[in-house]
Amino acid sequence: MKTSHHAPVFLASLLLVLALLFAQAAQALTVEEKTALDIISKSFNKTKTLNGEFIQTAPSGDTLQGYFFIERPGKIRFYYSKPSNTDIISDGKTLSIEDRKLKTQDIYPLSKTPLKVLLSDRMDLANDKRVRQTSLADDIVSVVVEQESLFGDGILTLIFERDSSLLRQWTIRDAQGNDTTVTVYNVETGRPIKQSLFKIKRDLFAENK
Repeated sequence: MKTSHHAPVFLASLLLVLALLFAQAAQALTVEEKTALDIISKSFNKTKTLNGEFIQTAPSGDTLQGYFFIERPGKIRFYYSKPSNTDIISDGKTLSIEDRKLKTQDIYPLSKTPLKVLLSDRMDLANDKRVRQTSLADDIVSVVVEQESLFGDGILTLIFERDSSLLRQWTIRDAQGNDTTVTVYNVETGRPIKQSLFKIKRDLFAENK
């Protein structure tokens, strides 16, 4: 089955972000770092829905953009604007990468991806052993993590606003040293999201086994 060649890169970075946001393990931090990450975690745990816009910058400098919707637990929708025709959807049980133009998709049981655990009701950034570095500035918190995803290992850098605890940007560096950056903006939290956005069109697409 065919999908946009941009989708696996974006999905890999998305999974890395979610893996960090919701995983729980032990890690030593300074008191100031632990406090900052605890604040971010507590703020995020109060948020059940997020939506907004994103810009994806490839290693070549090319950019794509679109809209995203997240409803925890388990549901996501990343909709690429033209010239891309890609949708990434999780309905709580299944993860689907769809090409709207070609009417094709790659589909995975959510239980076989990190998302089933990661799109949970809780996160604990301060206790994730995969975090390799935390940097604090007056206005941002930067977190570097090593993480395995569906598309292989990578190094991820997350940027949060320090005052609001909102996730603003992430960059994934692959094994070849190439960086893909996703920046989110016009982010809204707590708004009801139409459940139709998380619907996978099973009657039009065939599933991967």
